[in-house]
Amino acid sequence: MKYLHYFFCFTIAASVLGGCSMIPSITRTEEDIYTITERDTTVNQQVRNAPGDRDNGVIYPSSRTTETAHTIIQRDSVVTREYPNFIRMGLFESVGMIGTARAERERIPAGAFGLFYDLKTLLNISYLFDDAKKNQPPDVPLFSGAMYRFGIAEWRLRWFRDAENWTVGTHGYEILLPSNQPEEALHSALPIYLRKRYYLRDKIPYITVTPSVGLGFLGSQYINLSTSLDIGSIGGLNLRTYLGYALGQNAANTAFVTGTEYEASGRTSNFAYFGLGVSVLDFLNRPEETEREWKDHEHSSWNIGLFQFSLIGTGADTSAFQEERQPGSATPLISGFIGRFAPASVALPFYNNRFYAGTSLLNVVFLGRSAWGIGILPIRFGYWQPLIEDELTTEPFIEYNYYPSSFFHLGNRVNLRITDQINLNVSLGYASGSTVSDDIFGTDFTSNFGNPTSFSSAYFGIGISLSDRIFLPQELRYNR
Repeated sequence: MKYLHYFFCFTIAASVLGGCSMIPSITRTEEDIYTITERDTTVNQQVRNAPGDRDNGVIYPSSRTTETAHTIIQRDSVVTREYPNFIRMGLFESVGMIGTARAERERIPAGAFGLFYDLKTLLNISYLFDDAKKNQPPDVPLFSGAMYRFGIAEWRLRWFRDAENWTVGTHGYEILLPSNQPEEALHSALPIYLRKRYYLRDKIPYITVTPSVGLGFLGSQYINLSTSLDIGSIGGLNLRTYLGYALGQNAANTAFVTGTEYEASGRTSNFAYFGLGVSVLDFLNRPEETEREWKDHEHSSWNIGLFQFSLIGTGADTSAFQEERQPGSATPLISGFIGRFAPASVALPFYNNRFYAGTSLLNVVFLGRSAWGIGILPIRFGYWQPLIEDELTTEPFIEYNYYPSSFFHLGNRVNLRITDQINLNVSLGYASGSTVSDDIFGTDFTSNFGNPTSFSSAYFGIGISLSDRIFLPQELRYNR
């Protein structure tokens, strides 16, 4: 019966997607084939006078000859146009939920947006599965649960007589954690969601009210009803508030009930929630924007990327890649690294539009052994200056990382565009701050990377950026 249930749910999902006549791709390509005809006429006139005398007193036939040649050349011409083929496409969404745990001891220390965890507890994974530990959380957090979505996609739903702003979509994986009781978690691969958007603001950044109903079936079996207030998308960044209710079950002998008292019987889970969420690399198109070619779309950011990485030298005695320095060894040339995951730099519309405000989902700065800091959604300001059109740019910046480490980071980075998605960079900077590692990360983490109570160092680095798009000045909507 269990496998029959999965087959039935999969059939429903396939029917919904198939009935929408949609192909789950990012780009829709259209081609127009023209026949170009070139007609040409050549007129050649010649006068051939015979030598000798002629009798001009009578009508004399003309010696002028005229040759006319007509040519026709035909060739085919193909014009290709590319359009976005989605309403929403995103990488990651995280939501911190309030009011989902029944008791204080069952709360997950997820923090705001589900990202600002008590990392000491999080890194000790056994906390979620050990009754003796999960009954003694380190504090009483406001956010008692979390919801995470990976690989978000929505396409236009043309049901209801092609009613406006309806979508059908899915997530690669979704998990709702109302508490630290694993049997209460609801999760599914490829859940199906129906959404309807009501636009309060129809210009970037959009503001919408979005009711939705979701059905999970590959994992837990559940229904998730919610309404959200969405602000975005600008630079792939979005903020959301959720009000919802989830009801479902984890069947017997499945992953989240294995090892619990519900292993043989399964467990039903239902909870209401209020949540605050954020998503990165998450882009939204209005239906009319899917009829606009990619090259004509408006952009609000100087830079949007997936991953930026640099190897740096700081003059530190011990490299971040070493546990300890060997006696008599030379100072390492490469002592650390900088990594940014899902960065975005949003252009500020004043002066010459080159100032920007930015952030990243995760920012890691390792200057050396026992000199490192980690930031979640840091605050970054900078200036984007093209040096060589289409190729070379410089980016002075200042950045503040406030959690879990607290440090300032300022510097300048010079970017060389290799392709639209790959860039090389040279950077020079300075970072100073502190990481109260024992209180936040725990001794297991610091035993591997050192225990930096405080750190301060300049650095020089060389790096590469992958899936990292640098936009040109003429591509920004403020410059059009």
